[in-house]
Amino acid sequence: MAEEDEVRDAVERLATMFDDLDDATRRKIPDATVSVLVRDLDVAYGCRFVGGDVVDVEEIAVDAVGTATVRIRTDSDTLLDVVDGRLHFGHGWATGKIRVDAKFRDILKLRSFL
Repeated sequence: MAEEDEVRDAVERLATMFDDLDDATRRKIPDATVSVLVRDLDVAYGCRFVGGDVVDVEEIAVDAVGTATVRIRTDSDTLLDVVDGRLHFGHGWATGKIRVDAKFRDILKLRSFL
């Protein structure tokens, strides 16, 4: 299990990865609120996608996770594996290591850049 400061750093690095996307890909990102619940640490982070940018990345209350448009649940080691490039998001999702709750249309859009 990863430490909470490692997860916080990974969330910040993940948010900055979106800065490197090309304009065509950024236009595909739907405006949405996103929450990530790290189950084994019982911590959650939230952000917003606005015009292809990730804004307002912050730790949020665990009970606020359900209010986001896109809700992601995973454990700390899986999150670190995705951010560090050892696990593709799609594979983590397909194998149940990552759970995504969102409207089907938003999932299809997210799939194009994750």
